[in-house]
Amino acid sequence: MKSLFTLAIVLFTGHTAFSQGCTDLFFSEYCEGSGNNKGLEIYNPTANPIDLTPYVVERWSNGAQAVSDATDLVGTIEPYGTWVIVNGQTEDVELGGGLVSPAVDPAMQAFADQLDNPYPAPTYMNGNDAILLVKNGNVVLDIFGKPGEDPGTAWTDNEAAGYTSTDGGTWLTANHTLRRKSNITEGVTVPPVAFYALAEWDSLPNNTWDGLGSHACACDPNVGVEDLQTPVEFNIFPNPVTEGKMQITSNLPIVQVEVYDQNGRRVILEMVEAGSTSYVLMTEELESGIYVMNALLEGRRTFSQRVVIR
Repeated sequence: MKSLFTLAIVLFTGHTAFSQGCTDLFFSEYCEGSGNNKGLEIYNPTANPIDLTPYVVERWSNGAQAVSDATDLVGTIEPYGTWVIVNGQTEDVELGGGLVSPAVDPAMQAFADQLDNPYPAPTYMNGNDAILLVKNGNVVLDIFGKPGEDPGTAWTDNEAAGYTSTDGGTWLTANHTLRRKSNITEGVTVPPVAFYALAEWDSLPNNTWDGLGSHACACDPNVGVEDLQTPVEFNIFPNPVTEGKMQITSNLPIVQVEVYDQNGRRVILEMVEAGSTSYVLMTEELESGIYVMNALLEGRRTFSQRVVIR
């Protein structure tokens, strides 16, 4: 026990722990799919929009004792909304010797608010990498996995092996999507003695990403028990947008629609007629490029999606 405590101090020299419910960002979804189909969702549990400029996602790869690679976040998360970062590899890459690093499924990339940096980057994770959310360079807001530990292929449900795959067990962090339980209201700020994913996360099948872009959390005062159990159905068509307009539909009434450019500047803000579950957004005045569309839904649910305008 003493050695684990010492390790935590050594690993987090220069980092400050932070923990207080519903006050700052934390991870809400983890997608470790086949190939490079990998992404992370971050949730804003507060009643205020949060500028992402001070926030960084770090990867501590394969038991590394320090940061292996990191990505600065950009944009703004609306109250009780999300930010999705997805692996940014859009084409197959030849590695030599007949090996290929595959492109991310376009259907998954369509959920991205931000595409990650080229390799090496946090979303090249492969199930045995610790992922951290850090603010202002040294404040740890959330930890996924156990920094400094190589669990083998993945962290598992095998308690006897410290939840590593060194002695069998069901993989939980490789070839799975994990979704944060709705009663979790803050991130993990101190390296765990052992990382048991199912304590705070629900396990979903490999290559499940249709829940990206929204998260039900007890921090939201307007989300009831029924809302926490009912997923949001949300669609944008077409995407990419080619004729100056797109159709937005949802199973919940749409309250407000806004669009941000890649510099985090809001370029569209429109209110929607009360009770409407369908809305046509005109985009003919926007230049070609990648944008982020946030839709505020009834019950203060927020859905964010990356939109390409041509």
